Amino acid sequence: MRNAPKLLSRWPDVVLKLSGVIDLEATAHATGALIRKREIRSAEMLLRLVLACGPGGLSLRAAAAWAGVSGLADMSDTAVMKRVRNAAAWLGQIAGALLRRDRVPRPAAAILPGRRLRIVDGSVITQPGSRGTDWRLHATYDPAGSCFTDLELTDARGAESLARADLRAGDVALGDRNYAKPAELRSVLDRGADFIVRVGWSSLRLRGPDGTPLVWETLFGALQPGGALEQRVLVERSGSGGKHRGKPLFEARLIVRRAIPEAAEQAARRVRRSHSKGRSQADLQPMTVLSAGFLMILTSLPPEVTLTEVLQAYRVRWQVELAFKRLKSLLGLDRLPTKCPALARSWLLAHLILALLIDDFSQEVLDSPPCAPGHVRSFRLTLADHPSSA
Repeated sequence: MRNAPKLLSRWPDVVLKLSGVIDLEATAHATGALIRKREIRSAEMLLRLVLACGPGGLSLRAAAAWAGVSGLADMSDTAVMKRVRNAAAWLGQIAGALLRRDRVPRPAAAILPGRRLRIVDGSVITQPGSRGTDWRLHATYDPAGSCFTDLELTDARGAESLARADLRAGDVALGDRNYAKPAELRSVLDRGADFIVRVGWSSLRLRGPDGTPLVWETLFGALQPGGALEQRVLVERSGSGGKHRGKPLFEARLIVRRAIPEAAEQAARRVRRSHSKGRSQADLQPMTVLSAGFLMILTSLPPEVTLTEVLQAYRVRWQVELAFKRLKSLLGLDRLPTKCPALARSWLLAHLILALLIDDFSQEVLDSPPCAPGHVRSFRLTLADHPSSA
């Protein structure tokens, strides 16, 4: 097995840990994962088989052979497939229980003192033979604690959204351009939280404090290479047919930083290359090329949080990218071997369970003396409905 042998060698510890957060037998029966105890006689045996097929890296045929040699069960590859496929709902409950478990992470310095920074992002997972998006893992990440605080697995129809993040008063949601949507930003404010999101020159309808349209050329022209400025803006939502045009949703701070000439030229080349590869029928707008040399940030944080502090906070967004990379490169989350939706869900959830278990065991080492306990964190996992297939 590729990733799971060390964990499975501590199988009694794994079962003990899981039994402390969920009743494996009761939930396996309730979800229909374990109905007939012919070959697989317990929930513990079923979970071990699923982990061997998922993060263990075994094919269905190899898993059947391994189960027979190890004395786990005498099964065909078809029987293994059915067991794994039917376990999706049960695995979701296990992963959710692990996420909801209160733990004491190692203490870390706050990036924004007095506030909790939550990076919101999503990662695409593609099935064999596909060039598009088949699954999407939505996540909320705590950079201070170096951990995921929220996960949601959806199919390709599950769009990235700040509404998926479990935000509370005092939180600061940090997102890329995909999350710069007026109504969702407004919902963040309604929950008592704040936001820091990257924007493009045409991604939002912005106006100056006096209600006049924002003139990007004026802002860009006022900056020297490496310089930064900020301006109060009004964010509005035009709505269907522009019926809400001119009605601001809220006020925010727009921060613009100009890149050095070399970086600006590289960004402009990437924009031209991307437009060329996309074979778009529309002409590439000069403002799109020009704006590539500028970082544009929209935030609802009050003025006492300085421009420099906002930019420094945005720079930690790369941490969630590294977390996704670890899931994919170390656990193989991006090597989905099946096109069957139900089997794919089980496979993906098995990887998430292994990742959470590894995190738990690692945390126990880090929390041992002389490390001091910190605050308690809470987690949740939700699963979008996905049609199953035979």
